[in-house]
Amino acid sequence: MPPRYVDWLSSSPESEPGDPASASAAAISHHTRELAITYGIGARLHHGERHWDDIRDELARGWERLRGTEQVPWTLIEDDVEGAWRLVLAD
Repeated sequence: MPPRYVDWLSSSPESEPGDPASASAAAISHHTRELAITYGIGARLHHGERHWDDIRDELARGWERLRGTEQVPWTLIEDDVEGAWRLVLAD
């Protein structure tokens, strides 16, 4: 039996193997996650003290332009963007 490749960064311990959400999350490449995290950091630096709920829709529209050939919808990377956004302290 050949060794099985496991992408530990893209899999969630709470998800079941047959769960469609886990399949979608596992399909996100590291490049796309990095792009989402960079986008979240940049958003915090640009928007400063604004609340997440106030900028979420604006960032979703921006992701549609930014993602280019990456066909990962906002709903799958929103948590990555928000997590990065919350890690950066606003000025």
